Amino acid sequence: MKTPAQTLRHHRAQSPGLLSKLTATAASLLISALFADAQQSAPPVAGTNASPSWEYSLETIHIETGERNVVYRTRDHIEAPNWSRDGQYLLYNLKGSIYKLPVTADDKPAVPSGAKPQLIETGVANKCNNDHGISFDGKLLAVSSRSDGNKSQIYVLPVRGGEARLVTPLSPSYWHGWSPDDKTLTYCAERNGNFDVYTIPTAGGEEKRLTTNPGLDDGPEYSPDGGHIYFNSEREGTMQIWRMKPDGSSQEAVVADEYRNWFPHLSPDGKWMVFISFGKDVIPDEHPENRDVMLRLMPTAGGEVRELARLFGGQGTLNVPSWSPDSKKVAFVSVTKPVPPDWSLPSMPKPTPHKQVPPPEGFHRPSVTINKPLGIFEGQADVGGPLLPGNANYFPSTGQYRLTSASYNIWYQRDELRYAWKQMSGDVSLSASITFPNREGYYDRKAVLMFRQDLNDDSKTVMVALHGAGLIHLAKRSEKGAKIVEACRVQAGERSSDAPPIRLGITKRGDVFTLLVSLNGEPMHEVETKAELCLDAPFYVGIGFCSHLPVTSDTAVLSDVELK
Repeated sequence: MKTPAQTLRHHRAQSPGLLSKLTATAASLLISALFADAQQSAPPVAGTNASPSWEYSLETIHIETGERNVVYRTRDHIEAPNWSRDGQYLLYNLKGSIYKLPVTADDKPAVPSGAKPQLIETGVANKCNNDHGISFDGKLLAVSSRSDGNKSQIYVLPVRGGEARLVTPLSPSYWHGWSPDDKTLTYCAERNGNFDVYTIPTAGGEEKRLTTNPGLDDGPEYSPDGGHIYFNSEREGTMQIWRMKPDGSSQEAVVADEYRNWFPHLSPDGKWMVFISFGKDVIPDEHPENRDVMLRLMPTAGGEVRELARLFGGQGTLNVPSWSPDSKKVAFVSVTKPVPPDWSLPSMPKPTPHKQVPPPEGFHRPSVTINKPLGIFEGQADVGGPLLPGNANYFPSTGQYRLTSASYNIWYQRDELRYAWKQMSGDVSLSASITFPNREGYYDRKAVLMFRQDLNDDSKTVMVALHGAGLIHLAKRSEKGAKIVEACRVQAGERSSDAPPIRLGITKRGDVFTLLVSLNGEPMHEVETKAELCLDAPFYVGIGFCSHLPVTSDTAVLSDVELK
């Protein structure tokens, strides 16, 4: 796992002031009791302001034929299926609880039509995240659950349900695997600012640290013969699959390629390893929701990695052991990807000359706002209710803000973006150094320093923006619902990979706003052309990001942010 901010992206809200994953809709706000700061906006119907819910599918896939079978569909945000050791049911988590879904031999629900899956009673462990699994003998269930201190600890309880027994007094700790004799648990934990792999006796006792590399080591799981613990690690710069002896010795890479590879799971017969792969658009130490991902398969003896399936999902899709007992199938969760309205599609270079157009007259979606501190900011919002929710994280150790968003644009009569904000009055200045970790992202994506009258999508606003292709501009929306107009622009031009980050600033002096620029590490200098706009106090000041792709997320990193 990771820094405190990163634990949130692991569906494990821990540190105050940091944003986790997404579980609310823009119109019907669904905020999980498990993650008070996690949100998810829902896809609207094209041409309307309606916001139907997401659909989640619990599926199985046959590793030889590739046949996919939907076991269960729901509007609830389900994650992390486990297959029981006897193959008679699947477990999954939902809103801090664990549910049991009986299944037939052909992976159909073994419950009457319309009946709800069974809630598993977990006692004091009633704030479960998506790290849970069944012992090899099928009698016990390990879960990770938030304690009163809002940090995850590991508990063990009877698989049928009952009172949970605390195993790891130290936190945060996140379960991932049982030893074949069920006497030991392996897990990821943060101790002294670093996330590593640990083991602990199931009966309780002293934990043992197995990895010591800086960075994130996560997802440990025993092989069925007990000879290895497999895990994922970013120790060499990108997330890959590793393994080691159960005592932590002989650590070696098993999969190392161009993808971000997470959560190795070994088949019961020990012959196969399945894992989830994210694309290069994902930062190596992240495994976010709502991304295009792959399930991939590899013989444990070594050999070619084979793609099992492509789907829309993410970190809750395949993060716990989910093999069928006969080693023929894997269970996972997929999500129905929203379909963007035509007007929100980006302009594309030839031979696909589609050009984005303004939204229909009067089209708006409500913003989703979180009033919780984030570094120097008071809160954050998905302005304009994007089809995919965004998130923002702050890293105190580096002073960096990571803003992730899949938003169609910041322009025309309405905006979509992830926005970290503070309400202020009077004269204000804001500056930040900006980088785009995904060098292959869309050329017109925008990282912005922005003043807004309010958090509505059509608010009066003034911004300075850095585009993915290097264009810098100062622009404003002079009245609510008006079109944005550019005041001036600067072109950064071609830049080497080792060039210093571009640093931008915006100052407000009365009603006059000024763009400041540093392209190569020199002191920032003012651009002569100004913009004028009258904002009533208090107004919003903050940083934002828009991928310019309505159903494809990307990330901007803003460093050395100064607000005064």
